[in-house]
Amino acid sequence: MAVSAKFVCSSCRWWQYHATEGAEPDSERAVGYCRRFPPERRENGVGAWPITFGGDWCGEYAEKSEAARQTARSATAAH
Repeated sequence: MAVSAKFVCSSCRWWQYHATEGAEPDSERAVGYCRRFPPERRENGVGAWPITFGGDWCGEYAEKSEAARQTARSATAAH
């Protein structure tokens, strides 16, 4: 079963885009952090949010507001 392109990380309100060379914020190749839950402690003892690709998905999807999309696009233009 294919996942609808709408319900992927890049369009989720919990996902924060991290500027990535050659990837637009809404693309499947974009990289970002899932901030749905607090950072998790890694094996090295440091806390971090999960890193995901824009095309990834999970069961916690929540639609991103238009204001959040505009903020991500302006952050990309600044780099």
